[in-house]
Amino acid sequence: MKKVLVFSYIMGMMSFSLQAQENWVKNDAELGDRDRYFAACWSMGAITVSDSKETLISGDYSLRSNQVTDESRTATWLKSPWMMMEAGEISFNTRLDGNAGGNRSIIIQYIAFDPMNESTGEGDVIETAEFEFPTPINRQTDVHEVTVSVPDALQGKTVKIYLSLVGSGGSARIGIDDLAIPGTYAADPSEGCLPKSQIADKDKDGIADEEDAYPEDPYRAFDNFLPATGFGTLMFEDLWPARGDYDFNDLVVDYRLNRVTDAKGDVVEIKIELSPRAAGAGFTNGFGIEFAGLSPKKVMQVIGTKSSAESIHKIDEKGLELDNEFATIIPFDKVSLVLTHPGGGALGINTDPKFKLQRPELQTIVITLKEEGKSTEEGATKLNELGLDNFNPFLIVNQKRGVEVHLPGMKPTRHADQTIFGTKEDGSIAGADSYYRNKENGLPWGMNVPVSIPYMINKAPITEGYVRFFEWVVSGGESYPDWYLDNSGFRNQRLMLNANMHGDTIVRGGGSNRIP
Repeated sequence: MKKVLVFSYIMGMMSFSLQAQENWVKNDAELGDRDRYFAACWSMGAITVSDSKETLISGDYSLRSNQVTDESRTATWLKSPWMMMEAGEISFNTRLDGNAGGNRSIIIQYIAFDPMNESTGEGDVIETAEFEFPTPINRQTDVHEVTVSVPDALQGKTVKIYLSLVGSGGSARIGIDDLAIPGTYAADPSEGCLPKSQIADKDKDGIADEEDAYPEDPYRAFDNFLPATGFGTLMFEDLWPARGDYDFNDLVVDYRLNRVTDAKGDVVEIKIELSPRAAGAGFTNGFGIEFAGLSPKKVMQVIGTKSSAESIHKIDEKGLELDNEFATIIPFDKVSLVLTHPGGGALGINTDPKFKLQRPELQTIVITLKEEGKSTEEGATKLNELGLDNFNPFLIVNQKRGVEVHLPGMKPTRHADQTIFGTKEDGSIAGADSYYRNKENGLPWGMNVPVSIPYMINKAPITEGYVRFFEWVVSGGESYPDWYLDNSGFRNQRLMLNANMHGDTIVRGGGSNRIP
């Protein structure tokens, strides 16, 4: 049997302490003595923690009431946290101080747990015993030891011990010390001090239903999105290593990543949502995503990718592209699998407002890293292994597997044709961070913007549509880090379109046309 000793942490008297059992105050140096109790889910009314030498019962501190002159049980009181009760005795030492006269009592009660009370969980209050100070009250130096056996009906139950200090006449105060309760601490400070065993947890994974994104799935618990809210935008220029027309609409894809974790913090799956919005290219391009640092051996299955019958890619039985250092998927090997060309002489898809706008659709890809009762040979993957620095999307140009266009500073995959680097305007050979940057001024061929933004019409350079873009690039990101926002003077709307799955408008020059 464990006996939770109430005052052991503050008074340093007892060998068993709440701090040792539950680590209940993370930074107690910043808390006052009374606050330490509240941090561990104790509560009290008209009672303070006192170090007055004249009123101490033992140790350096004792609890001391205000003047007890009220018969109400809710005027002066002390409540324990929720406790899982065991057989034994509730015990404490008590004494009076102050003027003689009247009567004083301590009523020992317990509070049952009521799951219908969502705020505190407190239900019925049941009295178990009462200690009356001897009368007449004329010797305040006497210390009384009070012991009360735990009723059989409480053993194994989760309750609060509730002491009410009552009295009338005179001005005597009541001191309490060395309170011990047989049982184990059951409150959870992070859950409003509700009892751990009573917090709703349908799937029994240890995560409360109100915090569990998957309350009925024991193998999933939390969603972890990139970007944190909404969708981001990926934009590519496909004439690398030449600058090209620099309209950045050869492929425009909205994206969102969800790294789903279980109760242990292990990544169970990566859910990728893609919405290809525009493809202004004359080439037949594809799209890939590498997760830098993630071993292919950690992947169990990939579903949701799209490939043509004559695909240039070799895909293994799990759904990964073969022969890469890190886990790499090909969401679609041809844009035509995800965006329909309007025909009629249009140059590209959704990049010329004269032609019918094709409604973007959502593509969902799921990469499984952990399953029930199964694990990969390389163990679990943690969330910090799948951050933004590990996200490496790239364009595959005109069905030539070796021609990859990545975000600036991101390394190519093993399939990239190394002979292209450093040719024409590419400055990748200047060092690792120089990958896919223009050798003259650092301009990129790919971008990742953390929100969904409009893109350029055909042949309109992004430097003319997003007025602060060039200054942002050449400053190394120091100037205008918010270049993509719709701030005053930041955009030339006349050069922009905005086909997306979030609405049904195409924006140009401040006006809009409905998607047919």
